[in-house]
Amino acid sequence: MKTLSVIGACAVVIAIAGATVLAVASGLRSIRGGRFAPPELSVGALADGSPIAVRAPPKSFPPDSNMPPMKEALVCGSIEDKDFSPARDLVFVDDPRVWWESDTDKADDEDDHSVHRDLELPLRRLIELVCARGGLLKVHDSYRPQSVHKSISLHKEGRAIDLTCDEIGLENLAKLAWSAGFDFVLYEAPSNGGDHVHCSVRRRGHVQPRFDVNSGRK
Repeated sequence: MKTLSVIGACAVVIAIAGATVLAVASGLRSIRGGRFAPPELSVGALADGSPIAVRAPPKSFPPDSNMPPMKEALVCGSIEDKDFSPARDLVFVDDPRVWWESDTDKADDEDDHSVHRDLELPLRRLIELVCARGGLLKVHDSYRPQSVHKSISLHKEGRAIDLTCDEIGLENLAKLAWSAGFDFVLYEAPSNGGDHVHCSVRRRGHVQPRFDVNSGRK
């Protein structure tokens, strides 16, 4: 009986030690580049298993503020005309639960369904998050190779997208966009009107930006 008790006690100790090791390992995964980064938040998943929400939303997201609080070019990298190929880099996204401005506005070269391949996943996550709250996501601008935007605009590579949602409001939309995994989110409130949420992404597997959104390192 004493032998069994000793064996049982050892098993408990081993189990506790194993749990401790797992906890420590989990904590280490949240340390990137010598700095602590909060663990990513996962809520539900897309059909391919990708989590719908990958970050906790900020407590507030006032007009003319952005996440992270840095210039977009430092987070997402600048446009690279020589390294951008519409045939290779753009994908077509369609979802009947979304309102696409270019479906009704045929006056220019706008095609809101065309986005950079690295923007597709956070966009699909955001669609799910907005629909879950009873909202209608409106896409006003995505890939725009000519006119309207500045020459350095990420819209010219399909790496930026402008959004609104009447049902949940722009502050909540900005929070959800950050949760969905866009690398840069701006609640843009121009003085002449046309408030919207501007979201953009960096290129994966291409030029590394000067800022790592996950670690906070320049």
